This record gives sequence, structure tokens and C-alpha cells, in this order.
Amino acid sequence: MQMKKDTGVTLISLAVTIILLILISSVTIRASIQAYDQVKVQNFISTLKVIQAKVDNLAEETNSIENYEFVPLSNIQNTETYAIFIDMIQNPENYNMISWTDSDKVIEDYYYFTPNDLEKLGLKQQKIAVVINFKTRNVIAQKGIKVDGKEYYRQYDLMGGDLYNPSFE
Repeated sequence: MQMKKDTGVTLISLAVTIILLILISSVTIRASIQAYDQVKVQNFISTLKVIQAKVDNLAEETNSIENYEFVPLSNIQNTETYAIFIDMIQNPENYNMISWTDSDKVIEDYYYFTPNDLEKLGLKQQKIAVVINFKTRNVIAQKGIKVDGKEYYRQYDLMGGDLYNPSFE
């Protein structure tokens, strides 16, 4: 009597293969999500750095600021946007904003910029609304970026955003 050789796939090897594929795919998906989140943070930082560079250039050339008509933050007083920015300016610690001075809290020094307003400054294709204080060079985004469960509104408050300490007033 001769025994037949089994050459088929056993149930155990099939189960092990499926488990390995699930583990590999879950690791890959998690890494992809983390990479995507990191790209969003870097994009936020880059966008605000471009705006910050323009603000720094305009602030350096004191005459150039006078060539523009800026919209004071107070001009949008009866809007939800105004209320959010006022709260950010008056209570920066609630918005994870570090390196804050009393000069940064002077509401009258802030101007509101929509993406169209930023384009008038020569900053094309910016899809973000901000308020800018040209005296302290403080730039705050209307919509922040979430990192580790916290919302951030300035690039300086994020790793890689180059912390800024104003030394002029």
C-alpha cells in the first residue's frame, strides 16, 4: 500500500500567510498616515515662513509699509473671525503660542489678510487667512494645524518653525 503525498496548502500555512500580510499592511498604512501628517505640518510651516519673510522685508523697509492699505483687525469687528483672533491675541497660552510679549497683545497693531490681500503683497497662491502685527512681526493663521492633539497657529510654536524672539519694539 502506497501513501499519497500531500502537496496542497495547509490551513495553518494559509492562516500564517494572511496574518503576516495583515501585519505588513497595517505597518505600511500607519507609516503612510504619519508621513502625510508630517507633510501637512511642513506645508503649514512653509506657508507661514513665506508670509513671515514678506512681513520681515516690509518691516525692514519702513517706507514700504506706508505704500499699502491694510485692513485693521478692528474693521471686521462684528464677525466670528474677529472674535477668534481677539481671543488668540489676548490669551495666547490657550492656543499653544509661546514666545509672546506684551507688545504682541496690542490689538490695534494687527491687520487682517485674506488670501487675496496676501496676493496684493506679492504672495501668490496662499490659501490661508492671517493677522499680522508689523511692529512685532507676529503672524497668526486663522486656521491652525493639529499636532499631537494640540492646535498650533504660528510656525514658531512648532518644531522646525524656528522660534522667534522679537528684540525690537
